[in-house]
Amino acid sequence: MKYLLDTSGYEFEVAKTAVPKVDEKGVQKHDPVSGHPVWVVEVMAFMGEDQGANQVDVSIASPVKPDLRWRQPVQMVGLEMIPWASKGRNDRDPIRQGISFRAKEIVPVDVARLQSVA
Repeated sequence: MKYLLDTSGYEFEVAKTAVPKVDEKGVQKHDPVSGHPVWVVEVMAFMGEDQGANQVDVSIASPVKPDLRWRQPVQMVGLEMIPWASKGRNDRDPIRQGISFRAKEIVPVDVARLQSVA
């Protein structure tokens, strides 16, 4: 089951440009469906003046490094929330769990065009 997020009402800005998503051996991961390398883009998700913002790491599969700049406004396409859990190395290690995020695309927002419409 996919958990697609409704991102309407949110504004996103690149906080750190794309870096390779690597496994525990330092090898870049590849998407099992497309075969493309996976990249991680750190974004700030602004939820509104009264709600503030959160930093989110978003994975994206792309044949080339996504061409995104620091502080660039972006739009998330097909943003998916993926719950995960992993067992510790031995019985004394706790189970780790969390949520990761993956997008189908991260698209730059044409700010000049938006300002001319407003």
